Amino acid sequence: MADQGQPAVKFEGEEAGTDLASPKLDLIASAALIAIAISMMAASFALPMPGAFQTAPGLLPFIVAASLFVMALGLGASALARRGAGNHMPAFAGRDLSTDLRSLLLAVAVAIYIAALQVLAFQQNFSIFGTSLRLSAFEPATIVTLAVIVHMSWRGPLWITATVSIVWTTILSLVFQLVFRVPLPGTF
Repeated sequence: MADQGQPAVKFEGEEAGTDLASPKLDLIASAALIAIAISMMAASFALPMPGAFQTAPGLLPFIVAASLFVMALGLGASALARRGAGNHMPAFAGRDLSTDLRSLLLAVAVAIYIAALQVLAFQQNFSIFGTSLRLSAFEPATIVTLAVIVHMSWRGPLWITATVSIVWTTILSLVFQLVFRVPLPGTF
């Protein structure tokens, strides 16, 4: 039976009860996102166009970067409006050091992963049940990185983290190799 004196539970979203970021931090983020969007639009525009404009390989990256540019402009305009309205909160007010440290560790893990795919590039071709497969740097680098990221976010047993990382990486690798026939990163 439900207790009549209890208020109803209402889902308010993931960010319920949080305040807006400092206008200064939003302006910095907006400037960084605008710089990234402009560089990505320029890079996608520089890709060769073998056929018509609609089939250009840089079209989708250009559209995504352009939408990021528009969103960054909106973030910057919002920050300027809040700053003009007298909202001058300190840039790092209400920051949680443990959350920021985890975010930094996540960024470092991703950077090491990308570097590992570049530096440790190798491939080994082999055959299982008549199907030719390729083991490359993608598989071990992804397994280790995924295990680290999952373990940072979820403190479950390491054997479960490792098993999930191995199974998902193997499945994705097989799908990309056998179904899509797309070479994975870390090969040459």
